[in-house]
Amino acid sequence: MFADNFFHAVPLPAIYFFTVSWVIVTLWFGLVLGRRYMRRQGSEKEPSIGSAVTATLGLLAFLLAFTFNMTADRYNKRKALLLDEVNAIHTAYLHADFLKPPAARQARALLLEYATLRYFEPTSEAVTREAIARSVAIQEGLWGLVDGHIAEGYQGAYLRQYVDPVSDIINSHTARVVVGMEYRIPGPIWLALYFITGLAMLAIGFQFGVSRSGSVQLAVTLGLTFGTVILLIADLDRALEGVIIVDQTPMAELRDTLRAAEARR
Repeated sequence: MFADNFFHAVPLPAIYFFTVSWVIVTLWFGLVLGRRYMRRQGSEKEPSIGSAVTATLGLLAFLLAFTFNMTADRYNKRKALLLDEVNAIHTAYLHADFLKPPAARQARALLLEYATLRYFEPTSEAVTREAIARSVAIQEGLWGLVDGHIAEGYQGAYLRQYVDPVSDIINSHTARVVVGMEYRIPGPIWLALYFITGLAMLAIGFQFGVSRSGSVQLAVTLGLTFGTVILLIADLDRALEGVIIVDQTPMAELRDTLRAAEARR
């Protein structure tokens, strides 16, 4: 649990800088070990570590692909959940006419407030506990209209047309909060990713050392490459931070549509 919170709290630029530094340092350390080995053993005992390097890089590639797919799938899920919620709010707004006129007006007003509340600009606005609490309160208000109609013996066929989209709104809220704000890459996967990256760079550096090859430019290139890939994974893992963020335009368009509809009434 500590590792989960720690990796999620580290700023993205710090992750990039640490990854590049980690790759360069472990590569350099492997290079030093390889050259020391050759000085002690001599060139006639040069070890064959090509297969070990290949296996380590293969495991690293597998873990990187696994982690990237995990975050990419969750990013696509966040986009799908946003569209599901937009459709549910719009459908509930249209189906509010199945309620009695006073309740229908109240439902439409609540849904307009809900759409306005659910839209935010990820790059400049934060999702607060107060906003989430107000969302839940609006959901309770929408469902309270159902309870009132049931108590009055309102026709079930009409009421169901309103109940179904409201249920979808409540379910979408729960899914968006959990997937967007709670689900993340587990800390042990981050630890394993950096551990295997260090081993792979150590093996590559050792191979460079025993073969008397390698260069500073190559080390920097490897560091920047792995740093970029891991930064991309970390960015995808965060719903409210970074560059790759789900566009909230569909919710803004729905808010404007509902406002225009209310103005025409």
